[in-house]
Amino acid sequence: MIKISPINIPTQGIATYLILKCMTLDMTADNAEFYYELTTDTLPIYNNSYKVLLSGNLEMDTTDYNQWGADNNYCIQWAADKLNLTIIQ
Repeated sequence: MIKISPINIPTQGIATYLILKCMTLDMTADNAEFYYELTTDTLPIYNNSYKVLLSGNLEMDTTDYNQWGADNNYCIQWAADKLNLTIIQ
């Protein structure tokens, strides 16, 4: 889980974490798809998971994919930028 500056999700609550997962990636791919969840830590944990306030998919195009390299932090920052989130170090 990636700590983010709190963001209000209308009618849902305040998100404080980003969870990012790369979907199936073909080894000959020139793009990638990611699944994200914005979650909160203000409610009790149920079944070892946090309450998901918002989720969806992001598609990384060829230009961004070619810049990925070996550092997955690139993908985390890319997703945060796409979702207009600020990561807390």
